[in-house]
Amino acid sequence: MPRVKPRPLTRLMWPSALLVVLAWAAHSTEVSIGGLFGAEGRAQMGRFIGGLFPPELSPDYLFGLVGPAIETVQMSLLGAVFGAMIAAPLAAVAMRAPGLDHAGARGWRAHARALAYGTARGILNVMRTIPDLVWALMFIAAVGLGPFSGVLALTVHSAGLLGKLYSEALESVDLAPVHSLQAAGVGAVGVLVWGVLPQAAGPLISVTLYQWECNIRAAMVLGFVGAGGLGQRIDLAMRLFRYEEMLTLLAVLLLLVTAVDRLSAAIRGRLVRSL
Repeated sequence: MPRVKPRPLTRLMWPSALLVVLAWAAHSTEVSIGGLFGAEGRAQMGRFIGGLFPPELSPDYLFGLVGPAIETVQMSLLGAVFGAMIAAPLAAVAMRAPGLDHAGARGWRAHARALAYGTARGILNVMRTIPDLVWALMFIAAVGLGPFSGVLALTVHSAGLLGKLYSEALESVDLAPVHSLQAAGVGAVGVLVWGVLPQAAGPLISVTLYQWECNIRAAMVLGFVGAGGLGQRIDLAMRLFRYEEMLTLLAVLLLLVTAVDRLSAAIRGRLVRSL
């Protein structure tokens, strides 16, 4: 039978629906191009940009940023490492793929596996659904202001994100080695260690290092609620309208992100080549 070509009206239906949704969203959120590029918007933006220059580059001020910058890196690194340590076992339980999730389990084992899977998924969903800023506020209430609350917030949020990414990486491996090990009588732990992890090691390393990069930016935001680091200095500069200091702080943050990006790329390349 000859193939029936889609009608032009059908082809236009989804793009038209998308445009309607976008227009409705823009109207509801009061999007205004004139408000941004109009005379008043340009004047306000001009005053703000003018206040950024010249940046604060006095030696005393720059030397005072060394401690907060190091603190930001420390918070981001600890959050990524601790988050990975929590995410790894949860991801091993929360993955589901043919041949990887105790295939053939019956009775109470099947129910226990389903319960463990649902619990691990639920924990990971809660961890990553709640924003790291909200986690920081909760931990500040528990342990007080300072970088420790920031480390805890980054740890929990990183664990939620990494757990999802880890489980997806583990589920996407080639199942041929897995089936070979199972046919040889290797148990579930052995299959995971010898058949799954060697294949997923590269993606696991990549997403962990990328989470470290993301934590640098997140640590800065957490400083706005009193979790330490450069963000606290940026918040203070904005509150006191010291925009020249804010420009310097943003430049330092850019240098940190760039340095971490280069370092993580070097680490990723070395580790992946050694696998």
